[in-house]
Amino acid sequence: MSDIDTDTYTAIPSRFLETLKPHLPYAGGDALTAADDLAALGLDSMGVVRLLVDLEENYELDLPDELLTEETFSTVGSLWTTVAGLVAAERIGGE
Repeated sequence: MSDIDTDTYTAIPSRFLETLKPHLPYAGGDALTAADDLAALGLDSMGVVRLLVDLEENYELDLPDELLTEETFSTVGSLWTTVAGLVAAERIGGE
């Protein structure tokens, strides 16, 4: 279980969820929540690689190697928190 408080990211954008969902073969038509376990939804190591490519293209960012951890990819919320932090950092640094 992650140390991240799921209450801090209750509003996960639909754009992120639309990027994520095709990589989760067991998600079905169910709505995703921040606490959903990505491995339980079928995200495997090859899926992580494909998802990284999609996230980097859709959000125009590079995920640093130090963030490519099991904790980052443990839940929908932990991944969103990481991506959101990078998107914010890119905007701040790029403007």
